[in-house]
Amino acid sequence: MTMRHLAVFIAVVDNDCSVTKASEVLHVAQPSVSQTIAELEEQYSIRLFDRLSRRLYLTPEGAEFAGYARRLVDDFTELDEMMKTSAGTAPLRIGASFTTGTVLLPELLRKNPEIHAEVSVCNTRDIERMILESRLDAAIIEGNVESSDLVQMPLIKDELVFAASPEYTAGRNPVFILREKGSGTRELSDTMLKIWTEKNGQQPVVWEVANTQTICALVKAVQGTTIISRGLIQTELSDGTLIDTTPADDNVKKAGIRMFRLVHHRDKYIDVRMQQFIDGTYNLLRQ
Repeated sequence: MTMRHLAVFIAVVDNDCSVTKASEVLHVAQPSVSQTIAELEEQYSIRLFDRLSRRLYLTPEGAEFAGYARRLVDDFTELDEMMKTSAGTAPLRIGASFTTGTVLLPELLRKNPEIHAEVSVCNTRDIERMILESRLDAAIIEGNVESSDLVQMPLIKDELVFAASPEYTAGRNPVFILREKGSGTRELSDTMLKIWTEKNGQQPVVWEVANTQTICALVKAVQGTTIISRGLIQTELSDGTLIDTTPADDNVKKAGIRMFRLVHHRDKYIDVRMQQFIDGTYNLLRQ
């Protein structure tokens, strides 16, 4: 039994138990309506209609069946109309890692008000897991993802730099205030710091902080130095509250170059909302 069987049965009941009238309402051939009714009766081994003098009359079993069938058809019709009405209006679940959530996402949403978004900002590892578990539709990240089930679309290059307060003086064991493990920034920071450490022979002390604003506040307060996206500290670099202390070593600089990426599951259906998000992201970066 399918919803079509029920809809045809109710159409016959509602049209004076007439196959002819039901077929006209449904815009199908009369034999098709008769066959559908026959399939229902055969499946349940009951008579839904009595055939008397070439007319149909609803049996007691048919009347009982009609009550349930009508509720199911009405509920299905309501569901169908609701889904058609709401299609495309549900929020797009967008993820962003902390850096892209600060550098790109606010401007993207401001310039694309048609994107109805529900936003989650966390580190790259968490973003990857949420997409794989279908808790996010798409995300903009700065770190690398490991799963081959994710599509990665390159967006724009980003540069990590060493930064410190002009008043900061590094000792033999300088303090580096870095993002937590699992973040895309931390992965590159560790690589840059390893190269720097091997060349300078110093053993840094590492503080872990999950919030970039707190990192900047601590660095401004002369508590240590950091490795951070240049895009996050443009204002501080311009007003002199932070200075770029990146070593001249080309290996360190190259290790700090990364790519912001737009990611989504490879099996994700690209509907109107997703396409708006993708197009809006690329249009923002072209400006």
